[in-house]
Amino acid sequence: MTYFSYIQPQIWVRLIILNISLGLVGFITIPHVLKKLPSSKSFDKWILIFYLISVSYSFFRAGINFIFLEPIDQSQFTLTSSVWWLLCMSANILLNILFALVISGCAVKDVIHHLNNERFQDPLTHLLNRRGFFEKNKVIDFGNSFYFLIYFDLDHFKTINDTWGHYTGDLILKGVSEIILNNKKANDLVARFGGEEFICLISAKNERDALHQTQQLKALIEQTVFTNNKIRITASYGLTSINNLQDIEQALHRADHLLYRAKANGRNQISSDFVI
Repeated sequence: MTYFSYIQPQIWVRLIILNISLGLVGFITIPHVLKKLPSSKSFDKWILIFYLISVSYSFFRAGINFIFLEPIDQSQFTLTSSVWWLLCMSANILLNILFALVISGCAVKDVIHHLNNERFQDPLTHLLNRRGFFEKNKVIDFGNSFYFLIYFDLDHFKTINDTWGHYTGDLILKGVSEIILNNKKANDLVARFGGEEFICLISAKNERDALHQTQQLKALIEQTVFTNNKIRITASYGLTSINNLQDIEQALHRADHLLYRAKANGRNQISSDFVI
């Protein structure tokens, strides 16, 4: 508004006013940008950095105009053919191209992230699916901690579906998933392997700690009242240790065998392949 309301016949003065006005408009959001910058992801961080550069450049252009353009003949032809004018225009073009590339990179990254979520995430519970579980466990450093696999299955879930309907069954699956997500550690992996079967890859201090974590999960599920129908459920658990990434397939096989042993022994219990 300053640019349009302040009448000044000298081009270089109008340019200074315009650049300072643009810089001040951009400066309004600077505190929010600086607050968000440390927690932003890589591409988002580059967008914020380029925004800060653009705002700073508006003030820099005003300084260039003030210092170098005043002595130049104020006719439009002479001003626009000066070296400093050409440098400013070149810098504008370069910044705009770089900014466009960063924006395009962010858009591509968001599309890839969305597609990966569709590939690796269970649409109902938002846990990892089988493919996502095998993809994510590749980055775990099994040498820095002890890892254990919990394979559990909700007891008599078919009866719940037959009695209350599949909609209620889906609500229970979502509820169980929320319990797992709310109580998992940052480096744990949780997945729904299909139906009412869930996998938890957990880190623990030792076998006793792993069993304690499994008992806590078991208690939380048993104590929760699901849906407006006040349904309570139990689950059967198979618990085994994992030595390394190559042991994942065998560990799943062991945990699955232990799970069915828990079911055969009466359900609602934990079966492990170690004795404490």
